[in-house]
Amino acid sequence: MTAHEIAIWVTFGVYLILLILIGIFGEMKFSKTYEDFVVAGKGLGKWVTAISASASAESAWLILGLSGLGFSKGFAAYWIALGGILGYWFNALFIIVQLKKEGDRLKSVTLSDYVEYKLKDKTHIFRVLSALIIVFFMTAYVVAQFTGAGKQLEGMGLTTYKQGVLIGAIIIAFYVVMGGYAAVSYTDLIQGIVMVFVLTIFPIIAIFIAGGPFEFLRKAGELGLTHLWGPESFTFFALGFIIGEAIGIAFGYPGMPHVIIRYFTVKDEDEGKKAGFIAITWGIFAYFGAVTLGIAGRVLVESGKLIHPADAEKILPVFTKAFLHPVLAGIVLAAVTAAIMSTADSQLMYSSTTLINDLFLAFKGKRPTQKILVWGTRTVIAILSLIALFLAYKNVRFIYRFVLYAWSALGAAFSPVIILSLYDKKFNRYGALACLITGPLVTILWKDIFKLTKYLYELFPAFIISLILGVIISKIFAKK
Repeated sequence: MTAHEIAIWVTFGVYLILLILIGIFGEMKFSKTYEDFVVAGKGLGKWVTAISASASAESAWLILGLSGLGFSKGFAAYWIALGGILGYWFNALFIIVQLKKEGDRLKSVTLSDYVEYKLKDKTHIFRVLSALIIVFFMTAYVVAQFTGAGKQLEGMGLTTYKQGVLIGAIIIAFYVVMGGYAAVSYTDLIQGIVMVFVLTIFPIIAIFIAGGPFEFLRKAGELGLTHLWGPESFTFFALGFIIGEAIGIAFGYPGMPHVIIRYFTVKDEDEGKKAGFIAITWGIFAYFGAVTLGIAGRVLVESGKLIHPADAEKILPVFTKAFLHPVLAGIVLAAVTAAIMSTADSQLMYSSTTLINDLFLAFKGKRPTQKILVWGTRTVIAILSLIALFLAYKNVRFIYRFVLYAWSALGAAFSPVIILSLYDKKFNRYGALACLITGPLVTILWKDIFKLTKYLYELFPAFIISLILGVIISKIFAKK
C-alpha cells in the first residue's frame, strides 16, 4: 500500500470511527423505549431534521450522477438543480409544519400510521399496501447503495468490489442496529455536512485550476456548455428533459417515506419551519455545486489539464486523484460514501420500522414489551442488511430496474396522498387507494411496457394521473 493510499484510508477510517461512536451514543440515549428507538422520542431539532432529511433524500446520484450530468450537458443540468430545490421549497412551505401538526394529532410513528389514522381505516388495507410498497422499493434501493459502496472503493483502487460492499454494509448495519433512528439522523447530519462541504469547495478549486471564473466561462462557452438547452439547440426532446427530469423530480419530495418521517419527529412546529429553510439552503449549495463541479471538470478535460474519465459520473474521483492532497481525497471518499450511507441507513431503518410497526403491531392483539419491540426492530434491520448484502455480493443486475424508478413509484404513490390529505377536505380512503395503486402502476407501464422514459421521466405522468384520480375518486365516493 502506497503512502497516498495510507493517507486516504486514515482519513476515511477516522470518519468511520465517528459514525460508530454516534451509533454507540444512540444506543446509550435512545434505545430504552420503542418510540425512542424508532423516532428518537420525537425530539430532534431543526439542524438535525433539515440536514438529515436532505442527505437521506440524495444518494450517490447527487454527488456522482449530477456532476456527471453537468459534465455531459453543461448549464442545462442546472434545470435539474432547480427541480430539486423546488421540491425542498414545496416541502418547506406546504408540507413540514402541516404534517408535523397532523402527525402529532394522530400520534403517527410512520407514514402508514398517518395514512390509516387520517383516513379512519379499520380494515388495515392502507397500512398493508403502504408497507408493501415501501419495503419492496426501499430494499431495492439499499442493494443499490451497497453496490455503489463496492464500486466506489474498487474504483479508487482501495479494495476489491466485494470488500467494498462488505465494509459499507457492516458500518451502516452496525450504527443503525445500535442507535436506531437517532443514530441514523445524527450520522446523516454529519454526512450531509461532509457532502455539502465537498460540493461547495471543490467546484471553486476546479474553477481556479481552469484559470479563474472569467476564463472558466469563456472556455465553457467555446465548448457549447453554456446553453441552457444543452449542447444542442432547442428541441422538444430538450423540453421533455426539462419538464420531466427537473419538474418531475420535485414531485417525489412530498411523499418520500424516509424523508418525511423527519417531519413527524421534529421537536415542534417552529423547529420544523426553520428546518425547511435550512434544507433549501443546503439544497442550493449541494445541487448547484454538483453541476458546477461537472462543468469545471469538462473544461479541465478539454483544456488538457485532466484525463478524460471513462464514465462521466467518475469526474469527481478523477479530479480528486489528479489535483488533491490525499487527506482531501479521503474526505472525498467519505463524502461519496456519506451520500450512499445516508440513503441506505434511512431506508433500512424505515423499512424495519414499517415491518414491525405496520405489519406486526397492527395485527397483534397484545402489545409486546418495549425491549422485545426494540430488539425485534434490530433483528429485522440485520436481516434486511444481510439480504441486501447477499444481492449486492452477487451483483444481481436485474434489481436495478426497480431502483431506476423507485423514486417515481414511491413519489407517485405517496406524494398525492400527503398533499390531498392535508389540503382536500373531501379526500377519502377511496381516493387514497386510487393513488397508491395508480402511482406505481403508471410508473411501471410508462417505463417497462410503453418505454416512454426517453421522452419524459415517468414520475411526471405517474404523479399527475395519481393526483387527478385521487381527487376524482374521492368526490365520486364522498357520500359513502
